[in-house]
Amino acid sequence: MSASTDLSFTWVPGTMDRVRFTQGGHVHTVYLRDVIRQTVHSDSALYLKGRVILPVTATHLADLMGRLSLNRVRSSPPA
Repeated sequence: MSASTDLSFTWVPGTMDRVRFTQGGHVHTVYLRDVIRQTVHSDSALYLKGRVILPVTATHLADLMGRLSLNRVRSSPPA
């Protein structure tokens, strides 16, 4: 089992499906569906308070900052 890190997720203003978190001094934006939530209460805290802290494994964190990140810059324009 991988060690986990607690991350604080907040809503991206003007959206209903995107959250953001800060790691290593960089802000990352991801789809809410890509964040693994432990319980239904996780979503409740996010909807009611606008912020939730969730444990994230090292593997999932790497995915959130890499392939799942919405603020990745393409090296070339799409074909």
